[in-house]
Amino acid sequence: MPIPLKLTAESAQLSLLSESPEDSPLIVHRDTLLGDLPKGRDSDYALVCDDNRRLLGIVPVKEIDRRLQSANPFERWRWTRMPIGAMSPLCFSDSAGEGSQQECVEHNCTAISEGGRLLGLSVNGDLFLSWKRLESLFTAALSDPLTGLMNRLAYERRLREEWDRSLRTSTSAAVVVVDLNDFKHVNDSWGHAVGDMVLRLVGRQLQSAMRSYDVVARFGGDEFVALCLGCAPGDIQIPINRLLQAINDIDCDHEGTPIPVRASVGAAVRHDGFDCALPEDLFIAADQCLYEAKKSDQKAWVIEFCNTDDAVPYPVDSPQPGVSSETNPAKSVV
Repeated sequence: MPIPLKLTAESAQLSLLSESPEDSPLIVHRDTLLGDLPKGRDSDYALVCDDNRRLLGIVPVKEIDRRLQSANPFERWRWTRMPIGAMSPLCFSDSAGEGSQQECVEHNCTAISEGGRLLGLSVNGDLFLSWKRLESLFTAALSDPLTGLMNRLAYERRLREEWDRSLRTSTSAAVVVVDLNDFKHVNDSWGHAVGDMVLRLVGRQLQSAMRSYDVVARFGGDEFVALCLGCAPGDIQIPINRLLQAINDIDCDHEGTPIPVRASVGAAVRHDGFDCALPEDLFIAADQCLYEAKKSDQKAWVIEFCNTDDAVPYPVDSPQPGVSSETNPAKSVV
């Protein structure tokens, strides 16, 4: 039996200006580096804005602190130089245009409460709801329910953001597509419950193999995608080999029968010329490399665009199944 939601509404007055600066929210530009954020602010969230101070996203301060306090010194150093826009779990607007100026500093409004706690405000026909109440709902909308990774919607938004950032900062961006081999055989032989277990294991391994500021998402079915940022020419094979080795290291079985888990990888890297191409072109190029990997003995193929678009795919020497992975010092670098 559904539980009724009991809401109350009361007249109130909303002030857009605070007499105390300490009470104002932390508002930062999307390109503000995490290392440059104000220290000692008693805020639960940072509001991310664009050049016109329009709200673009919201980032929990606890997530910022978690990254800046990473146990890995290189990870800490890298995050201090990452813009807060790279962390924004939500994006409200990517559109350009003139932001309206707000002349009035006070508005009559209706305060909506539930159980004595403020749930939201209704102002001039707009409804503003508590972010703490809604954060988990929005986060779930951008996550894959099976693996917990970003879903395709969130990945495509991040790809556009990183593309724009690469255009501004002249840093490289790479799309890495990972497709499991013979996954249909797993579902047909052991059932979809075992197939789901394999997908969860693969998602966990891919997430742990990448750097904390890279992005791993489930694109759909048995296909995963990663955004690898800031690779120098030729260095993309380092994270590719980590991804393949992480999958090779998966040890799973069903009632004593080993379940082989292998994958093919296609990757595309752009080092410059972002103004002459589109973000989706990078994924298409990576997908074409995946096709080359599927039909060859080398399980990973790459194409790199650097100073010219006349690039050709090439195979990457990848780790062999059954070879145990060793601690790779390059993992903290590339």
